[in-house]
Amino acid sequence: MKSSYLTNLILLAIVLALLWLSQREEPDTQPAAQLSTLTADTVKQIQIERPGKPAITLQRQQQSWALTAPFSAQANQTRVNLLLSLLSTPLHGQFQPMDESALTQFGLSQPEVLLSMNEQQFAFGATEPLNQNRYVMHQGMVYLIQDDVTPLLTASAGSFVDNRLIAEQQQLAQLQLPISPDSMERITLSQSDGQWRSDSTSLSSDKLKALVDGWQHAYAMQVRHLSAEQLATLPEPQIRVWFADNTAPLDLIIQVNAQSLQLINPTLQLQYDFPLAVESQLLPQPTKP
Repeated sequence: MKSSYLTNLILLAIVLALLWLSQREEPDTQPAAQLSTLTADTVKQIQIERPGKPAITLQRQQQSWALTAPFSAQANQTRVNLLLSLLSTPLHGQFQPMDESALTQFGLSQPEVLLSMNEQQFAFGATEPLNQNRYVMHQGMVYLIQDDVTPLLTASAGSFVDNRLIAEQQQLAQLQLPISPDSMERITLSQSDGQWRSDSTSLSSDKLKALVDGWQHAYAMQVRHLSAEQLATLPEPQIRVWFADNTAPLDLIIQVNAQSLQLINPTLQLQYDFPLAVESQLLPQPTKP
């Protein structure tokens, strides 16, 4: 009797061990459900439509992205990547709506945002009250997702512009700057044989390097698009920037108010807003002897 009982225990232990091994050797290979069959690297165009606002269009250009509507500018890659992250966001539920009243209940009969990637469209509705997950409709199905992108989708077109004043691939060759925002006096900085020099003797080599670095890496708090009417009220450009690749020089208007320092690119109709403290990093302000 004891022998039979011991044998059964051994057999049970073997069965449990085999079951454990089989579960380890055969992991669940089912891929996690995705919102779309698209992947980030296959998306060539993104469009955002909001009621009462102009559509925003982003276009892939080789390794970067460009804003092509409602105006043209280099796009902010980080924000484009945030939009593309929608394609891999985890799903917290999905169902097929039964009728129009169901769409109204989930804020999808008149979506606040329509996002298109290539030829696929995603309609953004309301949020569910418990976890604030967002209802998104795609190809006739309603999905619940953790919403990280709606704040960007409802922002202005300027939010998609690259905040860098000088493109990363462009290297400075020469700068012509006023000594202060309201000064008529200009100072020229130029590069020769790898060294930066100035026509002002009051600028030390350390100050020259700081100025060049300040311009090369200038990153605005925000970027805004200006209308032709707004540009017409501004003065002529006081700053000119030349580049090592001999592309056309960049002309800029500088303005200062109580909140910020503004650099305006009249060609692109873009205004770059910087903290007031940046003035000392971008303008010479030499000490008079």
